Amino acid sequence: MKKIIVPICIIGIMLAFSGFSVTAIKSEYTTYNSMPLILNDCPINITVHEAWDMLTDTGNGIQIPIDVRRADEWNSGYIDTPYPESPVWYTKDLIETPDGLQTFLDTYAGEEIIVYCKGGYRSLIVCYILCDAGFTGTVYNMLGGITNWTDQGYPIRNNTQPDAPTINGPTKGGTGQELVYNLTTADAEGDAVSYIIDWGDNTTTETGLYAINVECIVNHTYAKKGTYIIKAKAVDFYGNESVVTEFDVKIPRTRTNNYNLLSWLFERFPNLMPILKYILG
Repeated sequence: MKKIIVPICIIGIMLAFSGFSVTAIKSEYTTYNSMPLILNDCPINITVHEAWDMLTDTGNGIQIPIDVRRADEWNSGYIDTPYPESPVWYTKDLIETPDGLQTFLDTYAGEEIIVYCKGGYRSLIVCYILCDAGFTGTVYNMLGGITNWTDQGYPIRNNTQPDAPTINGPTKGGTGQELVYNLTTADAEGDAVSYIIDWGDNTTTETGLYAINVECIVNHTYAKKGTYIIKAKAVDFYGNESVVTEFDVKIPRTRTNNYNLLSWLFERFPNLMPILKYILG
């Protein structure tokens, strides 16, 4: 008799806790929708093993991990997967705001995303919000969150700032002349980086992302003579900024302006050439 009672008690306790969990999720989730809690196709629940396989193989498409934890949790470490399938920090609190939700829907429209948190509760809520909002991509929920991820031996990491960029290019040029510059940097974690370049003439260039071993080539044209200080910084995939590198460039007045003036005079006064030849002997 005891052998029968013990399993029944265990099952009862499990169902009680399971019911509490579902009730808690449903209670919070009903604020956002009226559709059934149990969905067949959105979200798709996956294990940390499946998430790892997906996020380390771009041959199956690009999946974007979305970390929905708080700032202190994110700063303490996040899952370590290679670019372009590196995690993006976008908190649950932000997704629960109308503007934050809409920005997310617009930014990741059509993408495959893998949502995770610490243990799986918040990620499930976020998945339901996205599904209810009509997210046009594919929503995966990583069961067990980053806790199970680390328990299974998968890597996590922190982030450091990239090195100050190196700028190579001409130190002088002419007005109206296109000048070409090459920028490179290094990053301890090997993250992809973008560059923000202040040309010193009230114009700024923000580049796209470059793999850490790929040179960034940019060009710029100065309209006026003067000495300009180019200021550039690297920003890694996670938004960590390097210190600023400065590079001086001098732009004297070009001689082409004199030639253009002479051409204009000769066109306007065609008899000027013989007179000029006579004066010059």
